[in-house]
Amino acid sequence: MLSALLGAGALAATALSDVALAGEGSAATPRRIVVLDWGLTEMVLSIGVVPVGIANTRDFRRNFTACDVPASVVDLGLMFQPNMELLFALKPDLIVISPAHARLRTALEQVAPTVTLGRYRSSEAPYCAARAETLQLARLLGCEARAEALLMQADTALDHARTALAALPGVSSVGGAGGAGSEKGRPLYMVNFIDEAHVRVFGPNSFYGELMATLGLRNAVHSGAYSTTGFDVLGSVPDAALLYMKPLASSVANMMKTSPLWHAMPFTNEGRMVGLPRVPPDGCVLSAMLFARVLVDAFEQTGEQTTAAKEHA
Repeated sequence: MLSALLGAGALAATALSDVALAGEGSAATPRRIVVLDWGLTEMVLSIGVVPVGIANTRDFRRNFTACDVPASVVDLGLMFQPNMELLFALKPDLIVISPAHARLRTALEQVAPTVTLGRYRSSEAPYCAARAETLQLARLLGCEARAEALLMQADTALDHARTALAALPGVSSVGGAGGAGSEKGRPLYMVNFIDEAHVRVFGPNSFYGELMATLGLRNAVHSGAYSTTGFDVLGSVPDAALLYMKPLASSVANMMKTSPLWHAMPFTNEGRMVGLPRVPPDGCVLSAMLFARVLVDAFEQTGEQTTAAKEHA
């Protein structure tokens, strides 16, 4: 935990130096913001700042459902191939990018001062690091009070979700939550299906994994951020339950109906599968609160179904 916190601090310090450089030569607080990364778009919106333009508004709205994008926000096209003519026309006074945009930075700096954030993704504690970057961004944009209020709201929401999960019968039968500072109960796999044969499994150093630990849930994976593997590996922890993101592709749904190998997985025969509405694995504070909320809602529904099944047995 200490190394994770130190890592988050180092990432925040790097972000701070970048933010300071972006602000050199101008005393004015940036008002016309362009953001070319979806996670950072969420971060900007979460502190009450509406950018003038972002990348691919349609798919952002579909994938990052924790925040609303006003109709006034201009769609700049693809994340790594933005419409430069439109970008110039918007006359931004700040462009926010991620490390993945490094090759575009020189061109973007011809348009406006450019700052690189989003290093939280490579942290061992990505949620903690995203919180730190949110504060750094808020300082640049002159809205620290809103950022601090957001983080307090998130702390309260996660505390309430942890308490709710610990009390739910759906959790005790499918997952399991412990008291403060503990991770007890049935181990949980958190996965996204890549196709009908492969899953991405999220470990404790992922966004999902860090939040699961914060909420008192026990991860079936003990190290790392994520890995892509065949779903048959999920049978290696026989008492585990499965959390997966919805919606499922039709090929995956069909596999679940017809595959003998899938039906041999222990969690399929014992009703230990919980589908969750999609939350981005590289989200920020708003997505963290959404993830906590969908977990509580899913386990509440699971508990109700378990109770109903027992009553009709």
